Amino acid sequence: MLIDTHSHLDRYLLCKRLGKSIEPILQQIEEYRILTISNSMDLTSYKTNCRIAKNSKYVIPAFGIHPWNAHEYLDRTELIEELINRIEIIGEIGLDYFYVKDKDKYPAQRKILNLFLSKAKNKILSIHTKGAEKDVLDSLREHGNERVIVHWFSGSLDVLDEMIEEGYYFSVVPEIRFSDHIQKIVKKIPMAQILTETDNPGGPESYMGKKGMPILIKDVIEDIAKVKGKSFEQVERAVQNNFVRLIESLPVLRSKAYGIISGSP
Repeated sequence: MLIDTHSHLDRYLLCKRLGKSIEPILQQIEEYRILTISNSMDLTSYKTNCRIAKNSKYVIPAFGIHPWNAHEYLDRTELIEELINRIEIIGEIGLDYFYVKDKDKYPAQRKILNLFLSKAKNKILSIHTKGAEKDVLDSLREHGNERVIVHWFSGSLDVLDEMIEEGYYFSVVPEIRFSDHIQKIVKKIPMAQILTETDNPGGPESYMGKKGMPILIKDVIEDIAKVKGKSFEQVERAVQNNFVRLIESLPVLRSKAYGIISGSP
């Protein structure tokens, strides 16, 4: 079973090359049976992802407020809490000191992140850490969150070691093919803590020069296999087992995901 733990399907509706249509994307997801977690960056994108999910059993929407947008939600914390209570998978949340240069926005990022961490202790969390890896780690430790997927980790190996020790999962991106540093990171991550993602459609554009398509998840598995000295099938099975373990005791998500996985060839 192919699993993409971090995509942004709503963003395909902004792609002129695709006619701003989600249909070819969902067709590819269905054809290759890609269980896809569609992360949200704000309330609007979450609503869009929920609508998209109604058209494919393979799509699971996640709710989050991206650190880039955190400052816009300081007066909407009650709504955020209400949504957290309804949902089993949270994403994309976190901190970003790399792309966000305005340090005046960092307190808002931390406040929104801490709100999610405090109210979603037993939820799955997809975490953005760019340039703020140690601060994110400290916040996760403070709140005791355990169902953590570290999205596209690219920080120091020292912080990586600490996160591995905490038992977090790491979703590996297509950049593995182009980055020696990402390959070093993947070599260090135990197979029992590896997941896969595309960050489609926009994530791959920075190093591939084009929007990512769902089938890109197969390239990620192939490249992990090369780095780890495993077969494609071994990596695919490990990712599936890791995801199943992650969703254990989450009834809604488990029921949907198990139905898809058990029905795959």
